[in-house]
Amino acid sequence: MSAKTNTTGTAFKTLSKNIFSGFVVSLIALPLALGLALASEAPPISGIIAAVVGGVIVSLLGGSKVTIAGPGNGLVIVLLAAIGTLGGGDLYQGYLFTLAAIVLSGILMLLLGFLKMGRLANFFPASAIQGMLAAIGIGILAKQFHIMVGHNNETGSIMELLILIPNDFMDLIKTADLNMLFASGIGLVSLLIMVFYSKIRNKYFQLIPAPMWILILSVGLSYFYILLGKPYPMTVNYLVSIPDDVLTILPFPDFGRIMDREFIIAVFAITLIASIESLLSIKAVDKLDPLIRRSNANKDLKALGLASIVSGLLGGLNVVIVIARSSVNVNNGATNRSANFFHAMFLVGFVLIFQEQLRRIPLAALAAILVYTGYKLANPESFRKIIRIGKEQVLIFLTTLITTLFTNLITGIAAGILVTFIIHMIINKSISLFLGNLFKPNILLF
Repeated sequence: MSAKTNTTGTAFKTLSKNIFSGFVVSLIALPLALGLALASEAPPISGIIAAVVGGVIVSLLGGSKVTIAGPGNGLVIVLLAAIGTLGGGDLYQGYLFTLAAIVLSGILMLLLGFLKMGRLANFFPASAIQGMLAAIGIGILAKQFHIMVGHNNETGSIMELLILIPNDFMDLIKTADLNMLFASGIGLVSLLIMVFYSKIRNKYFQLIPAPMWILILSVGLSYFYILLGKPYPMTVNYLVSIPDDVLTILPFPDFGRIMDREFIIAVFAITLIASIESLLSIKAVDKLDPLIRRSNANKDLKALGLASIVSGLLGGLNVVIVIARSSVNVNNGATNRSANFFHAMFLVGFVLIFQEQLRRIPLAALAAILVYTGYKLANPESFRKIIRIGKEQVLIFLTTLITTLFTNLITGIAAGILVTFIIHMIINKSISLFLGNLFKPNILLF
């Protein structure tokens, strides 16, 4: 009898840990899902759909224990480019074409899983991956910085957007637009919260993640104006747009450009970056797992592929394994895949119960979260670590970074691989160093 009671108690304790962890992760996933969708020029709800579908399908069919699935940072500039290119200036039509590309990329990921390509990430040089991530971070920062300070309509390449940043501050000094001034104030305060959150040691304050504090305070500010009986100094153009009935107004992918070159490039770019981001995250989270369990990466690829197919068909972004939310999951005591499922269920609850509050979230607040995310991806400390490794790694890193910034992610990764190949062939006189990892058994992935 006592043994049965002990087993029941352990099961309840495990369940409660995973429910709590799923809840904490959902507090981070909600603003990030909205923000990543907006950063990609997709409807905000598309990020939530990806997080919910990913949480359910990957928790049921995936091969890792404590990872979290949803929309990822790495695909923002890929999706942004796809929506802009495929739509030819019509962002909504570009979004519909991109949904079709997401569905096909999900099919490719499913095939990669069946072909046991879980070790695919080993093919890409570490310094090239770092360069790619830095470029992604700079790309996110370049676009979102303008939105953070109230400039919602800035367009151009990554380098053009970076060059325009000083003009934003000049405009703020000269402008009499109250919407822009108010949005920039919210954006800059939100960025300060992200930067200094970890410095505040109060245990009760730390129970709520920084992104959720930003939503609570910014939404609360709109209600404060209602209490004062004054109009809120921001129009709907500066706030998140959520459909009145998110369950019935779901767009369907447009497969009309399936044979076009731009569409095919988008499919392969999404598949490549989604696979790399997911496989690297799986390996990293395996090292964080306190029970030292090994993930089945091929099984995860299949689950992610299926999740991306379903998400795309429902109007959502593609689904990947995300390292930051997975780390939070582990740190809050998650023990199995159910935490991923619970995080998805909490997100559903938030959307159904708090639709009115979601419409009060300032775009500038979400942009500030993404600006900080972009900075973390392009953190100068990563570059300093590469310098300490060796000059040839710096060359690979910079080649990937610069090529990506001026062209696209696929070209950037290809350039990084090419430079790595040249270094090992000409300088080291050895191709085995370059290809060895691809064929070397990796017990973390299988």
